[in-house]
Amino acid sequence: MKLLKLGAILLAASLMWSWHAGSLKAQSETELKEMQKKATSYYDILYPNDTLKDWFTNNVGLEKGAGPWQNLYKPVPLQMYWFPVRHYVKPDGTYYDQLLEKYKPTDCVKCHEEVTPGFVRDWEESTHAKPRKNPRFAEKTQQIEKLIGREIKEVTCSDCHGKDHKELHMPTPQTCGECHPQQTTEFMSESERGRPNHIEGLAANVIPPWYPEMFRRGYSAAQFGCDLCHATDRCNICHSRHKFSAAEGRRPEACMSCHMGFDHPDAETYGESKMGYIYHMEGEDWDWEKPLAEVVPGKDYRTPTCQFCHMDQGNGKFAHNPVTKGVWRMGTVPPTGVNYKSSLKDYPYGINLPPMNYTLDVYSPENKKRSEQWVAVCSKCHSPRFARLYRENLDNFMFEMWTLQDRAQCILDDLAANDEFDVPIKDRDIFPLGDVLADALGPGLLGDAVYNAFKTTGGKVPVIGPILGLYGLFMTGKNNPSEIENTYANMWFGDKAHAYKGAAHGQQDIMWWYGSAKVYQGINNLESQAIALKRGKKVDQMLAAKERKGIAGMIGSIIGVVAVLMVGAAIWKKRRDTHCQQ
Repeated sequence: MKLLKLGAILLAASLMWSWHAGSLKAQSETELKEMQKKATSYYDILYPNDTLKDWFTNNVGLEKGAGPWQNLYKPVPLQMYWFPVRHYVKPDGTYYDQLLEKYKPTDCVKCHEEVTPGFVRDWEESTHAKPRKNPRFAEKTQQIEKLIGREIKEVTCSDCHGKDHKELHMPTPQTCGECHPQQTTEFMSESERGRPNHIEGLAANVIPPWYPEMFRRGYSAAQFGCDLCHATDRCNICHSRHKFSAAEGRRPEACMSCHMGFDHPDAETYGESKMGYIYHMEGEDWDWEKPLAEVVPGKDYRTPTCQFCHMDQGNGKFAHNPVTKGVWRMGTVPPTGVNYKSSLKDYPYGINLPPMNYTLDVYSPENKKRSEQWVAVCSKCHSPRFARLYRENLDNFMFEMWTLQDRAQCILDDLAANDEFDVPIKDRDIFPLGDVLADALGPGLLGDAVYNAFKTTGGKVPVIGPILGLYGLFMTGKNNPSEIENTYANMWFGDKAHAYKGAAHGQQDIMWWYGSAKVYQGINNLESQAIALKRGKKVDQMLAAKERKGIAGMIGSIIGVVAVLMVGAAIWKKRRDTHCQQ
């Protein structure tokens, strides 16, 4: 009887579980359909109005640029690959017509073995070529087949690029979203946090006025150095063409080609930290095919990767959104809680133009939640107490850095107020597009401070905090920016970035010698340069006064001589008149 009862319970449990699992599966399919709808409307969601679509999604080939300055510059031709939705130009058909005489339109792979053999080798190793290469991928492929309503034997060139060279296109996230809606929508969700994010990387690159200014000044070819990293609104930035390997996307190197160098030295700070060294020594033996959600810290990975930390969403969930725990926004936004004495106290200067109207409260409820999530991730390898103390020290460290930047800003504010730069403001070249910015945007968007600076000086604007100060790293104008402004820009955008990234990734040498120490040196250099500029202005004033005195003396002497001559002439005339009367 007991066995019968137990059997009945087990049978009921199994039936209940079968029903529950079925409902979960059905729910999952419904959710995927909704995600697919969203993913295949990628650009409509990202750019929801006609103006934005005209700026970023309406294809114009290579005739004009993107963003608000689209009519002021033309894109670099290579942008057709980096921003294909707007700039892609179909190849000349002559060559392809000749090939298509040899190959049928369906013979993509055979043809490309001749044309682009490297592409084919990568594809042959991809899951697209072998969608059922193991049970895990076979199950995923089956799920995708139900989603798109057709059987998948392999995913070939035509599935992503189109079936006809006359209608050839470069794949976009919308293309990927048809089969991978969850990953695409997770990626899209980055934009909900605001910048910085990958989704708006290209837009962020063409909105600043110094981008078209480079074109106006004849330096357009230099743009592609920015574009190579800023074309980040696509899947292949991490899953490189045409292999599209998930395992490749899980390795730190997938991030390092862009996240390195002057303004975001993540590769250096992680790669040279103890975590990075362990990865370099042992990483080849780790199982990169295993999804991050299944990775056991200390067993599968002895140390975290970029992806393991940044894609962790909490509660054992991982997603294609690495910005959910970000608080400091790359260390470029002045935080509240600092007793600013410079113009930083007025940040964002009344600007109402997203994302520059953003203010940072490190201890807001939302950011406290992110900090706790950050601590939870670190606690997978470290003790919770260590993780919390490290996080608190990072915050305190950044407040110190911003206190120093306030000191630096005071120096620049004083020079600007007294017009003590190398060349008077009236003789400087304009701020990039400063001749049109004020009229185009108005005080409602620019804020009174920035608007008035543009209008009263004709765009000849010296450094104004971390918004306008950055232009000094991109512009070559007449006397603008000056050396001291570039010193400032290097300090806040480069040295402080090294300090922040070094502290965040546990790389002490970069945090100190390439970061904090250089910030201190930058302060000293700014103060020395300011003293020299002030002394130079005083000398100029003294010389001008001496010159004026000299000129006044000369004029006085001339007047004296003339007066003596006139008196002499008057006396001589009087004597002559008297003599004539006698």
